[in-house]
Amino acid sequence: MKKLFSTFLLLCVLMGVNAQKNPNGVIYDKHPSIDVVEKFMQAFVKGDAATMTSLTTDDFKAFNAMNTNWDYKGQDLATCIRNAQNYANNYTNFSITKTEGSYPDALEYKKDGLWVYTFNMFFAINKKSGFKIQSPYDCAFIFNAEGTKIRRMNFTMNTAMLVKNAESEQTLTNGILYKNHPNIVKVRKLVANFSLANMDGMFTDFAPNARFNDLNYAYGVSKNIEERKKDLTPFFENIEIIGIDEIGYPDMLDHDGPSSVVDSWWSMRLRNKKTNKKFKIALVFSHTFNDQGQIQTESAYYNGSQLADSYTETKK
Repeated sequence: MKKLFSTFLLLCVLMGVNAQKNPNGVIYDKHPSIDVVEKFMQAFVKGDAATMTSLTTDDFKAFNAMNTNWDYKGQDLATCIRNAQNYANNYTNFSITKTEGSYPDALEYKKDGLWVYTFNMFFAINKKSGFKIQSPYDCAFIFNAEGTKIRRMNFTMNTAMLVKNAESEQTLTNGILYKNHPNIVKVRKLVANFSLANMDGMFTDFAPNARFNDLNYAYGVSKNIEERKKDLTPFFENIEIIGIDEIGYPDMLDHDGPSSVVDSWWSMRLRNKKTNKKFKIALVFSHTFNDQGQIQTESAYYNGSQLADSYTETKK
């Protein structure tokens, strides 16, 4: 009886699943509407107003699905043509290409008519500012009742990148630049302790979770405080720091927003303890700070091969 009940229950489930299926149209990977869309996209890239007009209805509208403005009314054809001609005339390498591995789909819905979906990459370089726009550009084209012309175009594009592109042609401030600041004091104290081989003093103003980037680390590698101390141990064992000289003065950039950074330039005068050979290394530091004024990240730029050569001489 139990087995019979289980079989009956399974049949009910399967019948329920089948009852939920309701085909709502047909999907095509080849369709005349796909040719219309491809001609429209080619015309858009060229800024070809005549072809764009011939392929769209009088009430055509284009909408960016990423726009968060509730009053956004979309773009009429005239606006869309102006945008296309702006890209064609004022940008280099302008292209809209299929995303690798993708292809358009045409859907003939039973209720909603004919739609074409494309999956693209938008690319252009602003001639005036050099800013590069590169964004996914996936589109849904809705056709008229006859299935001959495009009535709506819904596209998905990175609006933040478009805003940044518009700003790239303007002269804008982004905070305040300081030549003296409490954060600069912390960097100078760090370097002073470094010159004295005082590792405890070096890391006083760092956040506990601070990360260290070094030009000579493998790509993508960053380290924590203990790992950084371990890296510095052989340096202090083999090298005497005669002095570290400040070049110019550090810059404190207090950006509009939560971040701030101190960039500083130094010349290290060093001596190999074993060979007594003296040499110099140029050092550039970039330190970012958190909201508590602690150093959050350190990026160091210098010619690591000079140290490697010095260590090699020591071993000899």
